[in-house]
Amino acid sequence: MKFWGTMFAALGLAVAAQAADKTLADVPFWRANAGWWRVDNTYFDRNLDYNIRSYNSVIHIEIDGRTYRETEIKSYAPSRLAHYYGRGLTTEAEGVETVTVTTGEMIDDAGTVRIASAASGPGGEGTTEIRVLSADTAVRVTHNAATGFDSYRMFITLPAPNKRHVANYGLVSDTKGPGAANAAPDARMGDLRGFSLFRGDRIAADEAESWRATFRARNLVKAVIEPGPDGKPAGRRID
Repeated sequence: MKFWGTMFAALGLAVAAQAADKTLADVPFWRANAGWWRVDNTYFDRNLDYNIRSYNSVIHIEIDGRTYRETEIKSYAPSRLAHYYGRGLTTEAEGVETVTVTTGEMIDDAGTVRIASAASGPGGEGTTEIRVLSADTAVRVTHNAATGFDSYRMFITLPAPNKRHVANYGLVSDTKGPGAANAAPDARMGDLRGFSLFRGDRIAADEAESWRATFRARNLVKAVIEPGPDGKPAGRRID
């Protein structure tokens, strides 16, 4: 009996060590996501009217061992929302660029990534995880533990090697507590707060700055909001 106990213990340690050695590069979904993307976006309100009809992004997704890092550079055309994001640096006739850096860590063999931080962008509350559903599809969920409801569900799918499409649902997860400020007075749990679509095409690393400049020109960008040395949003004019 002692022999078999020792054998099973050794086998368990070997399996645990093998699991610990698994990285994001071992997960087909994450290998497909890694790299640079140029993206065309649109954003609807709860009534499916446009908040912003058209805006753009350049995205860089990096995987290193069990660590995930995504840099998203969004270029917003002049709008009420762009003016809000401009933090007083832009007029209503000017666009704005926001830079958001998101980091996370792989937490299981399925490739689930738990988000650790997201700097300098419109953020949310609660726990956020990206859960792999298949070799080419995942869902990113932000869960409001206080109410038991999700505030965001983002579906990410890569139907072809050079295509990455995302649908993001902003959901009512709080109608009475601190998070209720973003909900309509008649909102119910699970109601739609907003909906965004992102259509992405893979680009080479040396094309990223060219696309960033193109999107700045297209959207009349005059200011950039990006993470400062302390990780908090910092703005600057670029004209």
